[in-house]
Amino acid sequence: MRKRTEEFNIKELLNIFIPKLWLIVIVAMVCGMCMAVYSLFIKDDTYTSSTRIHVVKNSDMEFETNDVEFANMYLQTYVEVLNIPDFRTTVVERFKLNYTKLYQEEYPGLTSDELFNFVINQEELIKDEAWYDALINQKFSISSSTNQDLLSVSVTSDYSYLSYGIANAISDVLREGKTLAYDDTVRMQEVQRAVISGPNSRKTVLNTIIGGAIGAILSMVAIFIYNIADVTIRDKKKLEDNFDIPVLGVIPRFISDEVKIKNEQA
Repeated sequence: MRKRTEEFNIKELLNIFIPKLWLIVIVAMVCGMCMAVYSLFIKDDTYTSSTRIHVVKNSDMEFETNDVEFANMYLQTYVEVLNIPDFRTTVVERFKLNYTKLYQEEYPGLTSDELFNFVINQEELIKDEAWYDALINQKFSISSSTNQDLLSVSVTSDYSYLSYGIANAISDVLREGKTLAYDDTVRMQEVQRAVISGPNSRKTVLNTIIGGAIGAILSMVAIFIYNIADVTIRDKKKLEDNFDIPVLGVIPRFISDEVKIKNEQA
């Protein structure tokens, strides 16, 4: 009768993995090296700029406990709003306005888009077509967090000027207070203006370790599945583990001289 093996003990697992330890190490090293190469030579630099905004009453009275709770719920709503497509479009338009407002009086006949296209062709820092494409197609990520009545917003993209400009545009839109129904009840004050940042850390060492760990885990899973699926009986222990019958003896496998000669000739 065949046994049903429901679980593996630690010793059995070690017997599965230790003979294949060389394979696990090789796969882990290859995956780790791939992640290191990706981090160093393939992954683009990213830039993050942050702004912080404080919610205050539309009066001279100080916030009370209930007011702070309301401000926190108010900001939590904005956390959800920040990544809504219409809001992101509003932020992009505000970004354009921030870059063109110095030129509006000088070129009153141009539309906002025409004026913006004119400006980006005049300033050396923003001539890159890929940078402009990232802005128009909103290729930036927005993350945010709240702490009672304080909102922190971070923008990450492949371009420092884009992250900086979008973060400040978000601050401007929020402080204008034209999005939520409660915007007349409270107002936002800017605590920290976004600044141009250097490139984010590529975290090469961390990514290498993560890649190695993933490679080791995947190889161990593959070895374990192969061991479960393999029903070949290779020794006495395998027979005893799988069948509830006594083993009286083991007949060794002999290879005749003729077969040995044929194998050698082949």
